[in-house]
Amino acid sequence: MIDWENRPIEVANLFNPAFCGEIIRICVKSYAQETNKPFPYLLSFLILPILLYENTRMSINARSYTQLHVWIQDHPHLRINFAERVRELTSITQESLSFLVQIGALNLDNEGKLAIVKYRKKNINSQQTSPIKDFYDKADVLGKWFARAGSITTIYVMWGIQP
Repeated sequence: MIDWENRPIEVANLFNPAFCGEIIRICVKSYAQETNKPFPYLLSFLILPILLYENTRMSINARSYTQLHVWIQDHPHLRINFAERVRELTSITQESLSFLVQIGALNLDNEGKLAIVKYRKKNINSQQTSPIKDFYDKADVLGKWFARAGSITTIYVMWGIQP
């Protein structure tokens, strides 16, 4: 991981832990609401590679009731280089998770599960930040997809990678 001060401004802005952390937090929350269970830590490493990649994010219909496996079958080209994206974003995911735990927005238990902690956050004016709102809406969909898709191994296999 490059020190914060030495990162290019574009990288620092896009991959800042608060923004990436909120995407992860929304996905974790959506999963927990669907399953009444904490979120598996290993799945957190798939969130950013899916949602920060524009072609993948834009292919997700936030109003669709499609299941994850059906969506992936309909968009097989999105699996190309996915393992590489996961590797490239692993340190960003770890940094974002650390940030969330430090500010008390997430708990990581001894079993490797993530749970949402209620905390106060400023609401975002959705009219002024529609691109950001799109990230958050798609994170909500992804959390529901993960909740309904089966085991961690099954989800990783759908994406063509190994846990």
